[in-house]
Amino acid sequence: MTTVATTPFDASRVSSSSSVTRVVRSSSLSSSSFRRTTTNNNNFEVLRSGRRRRTNKPISLSSRFSKPKTTVNAAEGSPTSSTSQQQPQPAFIPAHERQTLSKIPPEQLASGGMRLSAQNEDFKVSFRRFLAYEFMSMDETYDETKISVLNLDPPIFTVEEFISEQECDNLVLAAKTSGGLKVSAIGGGAANENIRTSKTVALNSHGLENHASKKAILASAEKLLPDIRGLSTKKNAFKAPAGGKSEWAFELPQVAHYSGGEYFKKHEDAFPIGIATEKGYQRRATVLVYLNDVPNGGVTRFEYLDLDVQPKKGKCLVFFPASVAAMPDPRTLHTATEAENGCEKWVSQLWVSHSTPPASAGSSDNSASAGQPADVAPKKLNRAQRRIQEREEAKAARKKK
Repeated sequence: MTTVATTPFDASRVSSSSSVTRVVRSSSLSSSSFRRTTTNNNNFEVLRSGRRRRTNKPISLSSRFSKPKTTVNAAEGSPTSSTSQQQPQPAFIPAHERQTLSKIPPEQLASGGMRLSAQNEDFKVSFRRFLAYEFMSMDETYDETKISVLNLDPPIFTVEEFISEQECDNLVLAAKTSGGLKVSAIGGGAANENIRTSKTVALNSHGLENHASKKAILASAEKLLPDIRGLSTKKNAFKAPAGGKSEWAFELPQVAHYSGGEYFKKHEDAFPIGIATEKGYQRRATVLVYLNDVPNGGVTRFEYLDLDVQPKKGKCLVFFPASVAAMPDPRTLHTATEAENGCEKWVSQLWVSHSTPPASAGSSDNSASAGQPADVAPKKLNRAQRRIQEREEAKAARKKK
């Protein structure tokens, strides 16, 4: 048996700023607050607890995402579902509301993570189904020897040799000589406020539009994440998705450069739900490709997970800043730490975005419903849509006061 640390997640530590960057002023969760439990390392079991129901019992994702087994009742000769004879599972809690962090054993993290190819089939199936159900699908045929799981929930993993070392060198050289590197901006309309000191160039200008390394990154992302397969060949691949349309898109890839001492402070990649609703899309996946080795410093640090990812040329870091409901997952709060003086760090950032859920029926700003007959019954909203509607109504009510 292997001991796995889990800790309650305190979302109140993340401020409710109206920008994509939400800086945490207080200290991160301490390791002393971890609640410990045991789980079999050969099975994919994740602890979940929440405001509605709390439990310390490990929950196997394989049981949730597998079809119920059917047995034959010998007395009646009729099939019965084995799940009907089991104790009820704890209520499902969506990613953005979960109050636990599920980590891999520390000794495996110290060795670079759980290599997917070394895990049993139950783990592989459960992990992929978990990703597909709450975040995005992972391709079953992708080379598992290159994938290492660094955290279970929220899911974070790396992919070795995502692009070749030569492609990394070529992209760095092109960015250096493009003349387009400028002080990085902050998304969501926020002021920089000394949050980010790196320099960035978008790969849609300065002769970088059709760079071979850019195409290699897009191709590898499409191969890894089948939800976006073929996206780069579409006319609107880099156009913002329309809200409620179930569209995927890439935000323009960019290259960022950090000189020694430069950083990007604690932030989330997902937009706050109010901004995402206004934009009509949410960032669903972050694909971060390291373009050089950084010998000292420069790690990507996940503040609530005690997880540092060291840059390695050609390696890709993948995580999911928002769930399928377009709700930000604050557990993915992270920092680009300073590279030590004399070192530099080059990365290529790619965000995969998706339309936000359809606007609530009957809302005043729902142009799709304009002109419909009054007797048309509104569509039944799912839970995520109801939550968005409630937040927007509360926001509108506050403005009227």
